[in-house]
Amino acid sequence: MMSSVRKVGVADMTTMSEIDEIEINQNLNIRYCSDIIYTYTGSILIALNPYKTINIYSKEHVSEYHRCKLGDLSPHVFALAEAAYTSIVEDNLNQACVISGESGAGKTETTKFILQYLCTITSNVSSWVQQQILEANTILEAFGNAKTIRNDNSSRFGKFMQVCFDDHNCIKGCVIQDYLLEQSRITYQSEGERNYHIMYQLVAQGQENTDVAKAFYLKPPEFYKYLNTTSTEQINMALESKKFDAVTMAFTVLQVPQFVIDGVFKVLSSILWLGNIDFMDIDGEGCDFSNSDQEAISNISSLLGLKRCDLQNVLLIRQINVRGNITEIPLKIKEAVENRHAMAKALYSKTFTWLVTKINNCTNPGKGGAKFLGVLDIFGFENFSQNSFEQLCINYTNEKLHKFFNHYVFALEQSIYDQEDIIFNHVEFTDNSQCLEIIEKPPRCVFKLLTEQCHMPKGSDSAYLNNMHSEFEFHPNYIKGSDRRHWETEFGIKHYAGSVIYTVDGFVKKNRDVQQDVLFDYMSFSEDIFVKDLSKFQDPQFVNSNYPRGSSKSKCTVSDNFRSQLQSLIDVLQHTKTWYVRCIKPNLLKRPNNYNNSLVLDQLKYLGVVDIIRIRREGFPIHLSHEDFINKYKCLMQNKSFEYSHKYITDIMETTYLTNTEWQIGKTKIFLRSVIYELLEDKRKEKIYKNAVTIQKYWKRFYCFKSFLRIKLAVLKIQHAYKGWKLRIHFMRMRRSAIVIQSRLRGVFAREVATALREMRRVDEEMKKRDKMFEQLANVQTNALADCESSRGNQRIGSYFR
Repeated sequence: MMSSVRKVGVADMTTMSEIDEIEINQNLNIRYCSDIIYTYTGSILIALNPYKTINIYSKEHVSEYHRCKLGDLSPHVFALAEAAYTSIVEDNLNQACVISGESGAGKTETTKFILQYLCTITSNVSSWVQQQILEANTILEAFGNAKTIRNDNSSRFGKFMQVCFDDHNCIKGCVIQDYLLEQSRITYQSEGERNYHIMYQLVAQGQENTDVAKAFYLKPPEFYKYLNTTSTEQINMALESKKFDAVTMAFTVLQVPQFVIDGVFKVLSSILWLGNIDFMDIDGEGCDFSNSDQEAISNISSLLGLKRCDLQNVLLIRQINVRGNITEIPLKIKEAVENRHAMAKALYSKTFTWLVTKINNCTNPGKGGAKFLGVLDIFGFENFSQNSFEQLCINYTNEKLHKFFNHYVFALEQSIYDQEDIIFNHVEFTDNSQCLEIIEKPPRCVFKLLTEQCHMPKGSDSAYLNNMHSEFEFHPNYIKGSDRRHWETEFGIKHYAGSVIYTVDGFVKKNRDVQQDVLFDYMSFSEDIFVKDLSKFQDPQFVNSNYPRGSSKSKCTVSDNFRSQLQSLIDVLQHTKTWYVRCIKPNLLKRPNNYNNSLVLDQLKYLGVVDIIRIRREGFPIHLSHEDFINKYKCLMQNKSFEYSHKYITDIMETTYLTNTEWQIGKTKIFLRSVIYELLEDKRKEKIYKNAVTIQKYWKRFYCFKSFLRIKLAVLKIQHAYKGWKLRIHFMRMRRSAIVIQSRLRGVFAREVATALREMRRVDEEMKKRDKMFEQLANVQTNALADCESSRGNQRIGSYFR
């Protein structure tokens, strides 16, 4: 895991992790210091690989650096990523983070940290897309990384990941461009190295899960020759199985169907089985399969969904195109072995390219010119005991990027001096133009001579080497070999990072990169859907090929295609604001707490850091605009004036009592050397400190006075509230007493009224009874009188009739 170090400006440097002050060059008398220097024209970060886990990459650290200006906090890879993201938001410019360093310096881990940071700070929107980007990196790491003698997780391909942003500055997708997958690792690994991670993960899963072993015909790892080309590597089955689960989960997140996932693993299993095929020689004119090959043939044909006879034809016979007529020629045993290796390489290469295309389709940002932040994780400079075609391409890439860095940092820096009319002795920096010319400049260069041999019917490595010896014998960057005994097999190139001797064996074959057209023709009739789709998949460099199949000119060579890709990458970088992460490897033993001064110094030299220090010492590394300088240092003036800016700046600089040889005023900027910059900073800090003390004094007085007033006001409010509360309680008691008295009096009055009312009601009732009794007596008397009169009348009438 990488330990982020200090921020470094284009011409400035600060403390490295766990190293406060060390001399890196006694002649230059340059040392790392703890000051944060103002940066300009980009930023460079030096990262030291500690070879141990350091907990400085958690979400808490992401939150700490988010929305924080570069330089406010300790230098960190998150600070660089935040600065690049802020530049996208504020300047609306495409950004690029170029991560460089030796193999094993920690470039892959730094790439993951940058992606992690970008996905975390934009996780409030489109979190699914961000998760897909992170999981895509998991797949690429499994299929494109392997253990080497210098690195346990070395990227054996280059990748440029363009993280795209929409108009709201949220991640909308990611486009990945891959470069030069190391195909030779499929069939051969050096001592102490391994095949690609996914191979061991698949086999380990087969040992842990019998269903997987049965589905993909998997055997123990020691069974496969492609996994044991030099020595048997001890494999942690449980750990590799867990990593396999992580890869399958990543496929699921990328919405890859299960039958496609199974198809990918079938192809990988068939590649492993290809390595176990042993051929039997027949009179030196042909070959056939041995008895032990039958199981492998059966399993491969079943895995790829091919007919057994078709697979046998591909393994034993080659086709050549002679004026449109295809002729079949039996393969000799050596040719059959090479053809078998070519089949394995072609299957893995096409599968890897298919994966990259699938990932891009899944994380497609859509149409339109979206802003992007590119993260370039490219292979580091390599110099092994035996270097081949892959190392030449890798070191050529580093030469190309170093040239771009020189132009961006040094040439551009010194052009600013010319534009600002600054008197300055131009610094000579390491120029690798001659090295690039011998490798790539037409018409006669290393790659052109190699392509010529590939287009010849009988092109060979020895003829290629002889051509180079005669062509570049007197070139200052060319070496015939380590000594005369190896002149027929080796050549060397003086790179910016040191001389590298290349073994020419296999150059022509690897540059041709035979695509196994016959195999893919048979695969187009496969019963497996993925295998059938894979056979029709075309790499971009092969789509526009107009040559007939089997011709030596059927496609551009690997070196031609790689040069084209690399130039496209440089063109993209030239139109971006570039940030650099220089990864440093502290030792060759991959051990923590082990620091090799000479090794680090060598890396700092060829990474251009020492040249940066030199231009800082001899030039004016710190330059600020007039407005920024005045705003920053006007506090040093006692009597401030509002004259023109040059006079204002001159008045400020006179406070340092240093000659004007340490500073110059340009048209729009002021240029400073470190000594005067540090003096100005010290004076400014001292002034700020004194002013801060004065402000603190008055603030503390003001704070105490305000605190006293606040306490006094609080006491008065408490007193007022207490008195009010006490009077309120007294009033409430009196009111309750009055209410009780009132209720009692009202009760007495009510009872008296009620008694009077009852008495009046009684008298009234008695009067009513009396009146009623008198009325009844009157009625009785009236009725009696009426009856009496009636009876007298009746008596008179009776007497009359008688």
